[in-house]
Parts: sequence; structure tokens; C-alpha cells
Amino acid sequence: MKTKNNLTTGILLGIGVIVLPLILMSTTYTTEKQTKWEFHQGGENSYNRGYLLNSETGELYYLNGSTKYLCK
Repeated sequence: MKTKNNLTTGILLGIGVIVLPLILMSTTYTTEKQTKWEFHQGGENSYNRGYLLNSETGELYYLNGSTKYLCK
């Protein structure tokens, strides 16, 4: 079986296989909003102790009961 090499066929194939999926993926890409505060518990039985992290500014607080201490 003989095939005919044609430049326009290669260009159309390249657009269809590479460029078109890239355009479709870039238009449907969405980023999820990250939560501002993350709580990391201090241990197994420490229900009211742990670390509180502000993911936007990077501030870290240590929580012990109802008191909050800034970690430096």
C-alpha cells in the first residue's frame, strides 16, 4: 500500500493532535481556592492543642486551650 506524503496533511494532523488539545485543556483549567487557615493537631490526645497556619502569609500560631502564641 502506497501512501502519499503531503505537507498539508501533516500540518492538519499536527494541529489536530497537538494544538487543539492544548487549547481545550487551557480553556477548561480552573484553580481551586485554597483555605486561608490550616490546623495541625499537636498529638493523639491533645484536642485543644496544635498549630494554626495562615497559608497566605505564612504566620504560624501555637494554640494551647484558649490562648494563641505567635511562633517566630
